[in-house]
Amino acid sequence: MMALAQRRFGIDHPLVSVRDHAAALANYRRLGFAPSPISYHPWGTVTSLMMFPSNFIELIGVADPGKFGTAAVDGFCFGRRLGEFLAREEGVSLVALHSTDCDGDHAELVARGLASQGRIDFRRAMRLPDGSPGEAVVSLGLFLDDELPDVSNFICHQHRPELIWVPGWQQHPNGAQGIAALTYVAAEPERLVARWRLIYGDEAVGQVDGVFQADSGCGRLRALTPDQAAAEYGAVGLPQARAERPHAIAIRVAVESLALVIKVLAAGGLSGVERGGCLQVAPEHCGNVILEFAEG
Repeated sequence: MMALAQRRFGIDHPLVSVRDHAAALANYRRLGFAPSPISYHPWGTVTSLMMFPSNFIELIGVADPGKFGTAAVDGFCFGRRLGEFLAREEGVSLVALHSTDCDGDHAELVARGLASQGRIDFRRAMRLPDGSPGEAVVSLGLFLDDELPDVSNFICHQHRPELIWVPGWQQHPNGAQGIAALTYVAAEPERLVARWRLIYGDEAVGQVDGVFQADSGCGRLRALTPDQAAAEYGAVGLPQARAERPHAIAIRVAVESLALVIKVLAAGGLSGVERGGCLQVAPEHCGNVILEFAEG
């Protein structure tokens, strides 16, 4: 079983951004996930969550571009940013980091030298498993890097966590238990390392088997060179990218049993490539990101 726990600045959730949310959601069900009910953000995006005990995958798309600009802060709008990303490609557009004190954590990261675009507070109507209505109350702190836009982060403080970490949403047919790692590709991994040092400190960042990585306290962040990425994921195929730039290419999900995952995938008409103890599923089935399943 996974030993991960929610930690400050730990991996909270990657945003897997897709153009056809309904089709992508159907694929995630075929992959063996049990998504939370669909809900909507005030700035025009549609979302559903693959919940785990300590983090989750958010599958997000644009539902109503006419709402772009709602809840904007100094001209920044999440919906508009997502729309701009999707105009280029699909995949992981941002990664949220866990927080239970948005104001304090935001101030601390700014003091460490991380550039910020400010804070956002919003509410999102939702429906619980028993059909009753709820309202998520969320605070975000924006840390977007113009030079590393697809490696950027925001901190996410759920003021009503009981409406997000619902036990009934954490039971997946594929036995998924949580995000163990996020993998990026970068021609110069040191650029990502410099950012991670600001967030996690020098002691949490280093190299393992020649791969730069950071321990977020709730899953690892990994940075591969293009050659390393081709060697590790070439058999399953890398996500499509319009331009060479640092971006996420894989989400590693810890599971109870790879045999169970293989069985569930087969039932959905899918398969994976086994490599290094992981079962890798091609990005065309996962929102232009590789999903890799590993026991642990």
